[in-house]
Amino acid sequence: MKLSDQVIAEIAKLVQVALLTGTDIVDNLRMIEVEETDGKLTLTENYSDMSENNIARMLEQAEELSNGASAT
Repeated sequence: MKLSDQVIAEIAKLVQVALLTGTDIVDNLRMIEVEETDGKLTLTENYSDMSENNIARMLEQAEELSNGASAT
């Protein structure tokens, strides 16, 4: 069984998030949820939604921090 391009892209994104936030990549990788689809491992819909929400929240927080820093 192989990883889908979707899972590979998610792993790359998690590596980037770990580098930016200083978090342990192992903890991020443990959260991935996959399922078998057509002989490949793909992300579950639940995990995909959660991941997108987490990224959106981090971007909002970064923008708030950036706006707060520029206001001073």
